[in-house]
Amino acid sequence: MKRIMTGLTALGAGVALSAAFAASASAAPETDAAAACSAVAVENRAVWAAPGTGEGTVGAVTASRTYTADCSLTEGESYTACGSTGDLWAHVNHAGEEWGYLPSACLNWAS
Repeated sequence: MKRIMTGLTALGAGVALSAAFAASASAAPETDAAAACSAVAVENRAVWAAPGTGEGTVGAVTASRTYTADCSLTEGESYTACGSTGDLWAHVNHAGEEWGYLPSACLNWAS
């Protein structure tokens, strides 16, 4: 799995992103960077156990709600979601200590 670092300064707050992850929902993806960012869900969407749909869903996000997410994105299964096609997924804390993956196009970075 390839991790892709993003910088909010370079991308600008509020820019929609696309991302995919292949780690389990309970474990954080392997990364040297432990930075956390805030991201706003673009629409109500399922959260996946891995950066793709093969492992099933682990929860959901609600449109316009802010979530904690890793600041870096992970390359994964190609998707078409939230008006975009891509293969980058965001690792998102969707409920308490529960993490999962969301197509990065389905998030706007808040900070």
